[in-house]
Amino acid sequence: MSREVQIFDSPSLVAEAGALHFIRICNASVKASDKFSVVLSGGSTPKGMLALLATDAYRKQVDWGKCHFFWGDERSVPPTHSDSNFKMAKDSLLDLVPAIPTQIHRMEAEKNDINQAAQEYQDKITTFFKIPANGHPPKFDLLFLGMGPDGHTASLFPGTTALKEKDRWVVPNFVPKFNTNRMTLTYSVINQAKNVIFLVAGKDKVPALKEVLQGKPDLDTYPSQGIKPEQGKLLWLLDKEAASGLS
Repeated sequence: MSREVQIFDSPSLVAEAGALHFIRICNASVKASDKFSVVLSGGSTPKGMLALLATDAYRKQVDWGKCHFFWGDERSVPPTHSDSNFKMAKDSLLDLVPAIPTQIHRMEAEKNDINQAAQEYQDKITTFFKIPANGHPPKFDLLFLGMGPDGHTASLFPGTTALKEKDRWVVPNFVPKFNTNRMTLTYSVINQAKNVIFLVAGKDKVPALKEVLQGKPDLDTYPSQGIKPEQGKLLWLLDKEAASGLS
């Protein structure tokens, strides 16, 4: 794994950097394999990045017909709900670019049987990558993540069962602090990605970010520490407020 940290003056510049990396990795992937697989995340800074990609200057630099969109996690709400990560991406980007609907692979976390829905999402991934259902996890070209003030990423929250999942790539994860189930990718597939990019901004992230990047290993308390791509690149894009506690 190679890890790099870049610090910017504002959240908008973090979003801009994320958009430029999206375009760069997309174009390289399309050139190499005629397709691009990207995993999106929720959060305000990722939302800013997606909105930027939808603007004229950025939109025309992407071959949207070659892009396949997946999600790192989802709340147990319908796709029209304001809390839906899918809806955020749809409103900010997907409705504004010529993305092909069959290449948009959302998590159906609103289903009554979320465990079955998680298995169906894993099946979607295996079908896309044309790999055995119980084989080695695939390599997404690009995977975006955010980080909460508690150090969680995707829906891998402190003290939850998904942190210990070794076999499944997609699982339901009960989050006691919100008294709800969420659906999330697990470390096993996240850490196979060719490129993982964190977008983190805001003063409320200072204590957790310091522990994640410079503290002692404590995965149960700071799940973001578990993001360690086995052969891929890990890039942290931070604003100066979030990075202010780093040495």
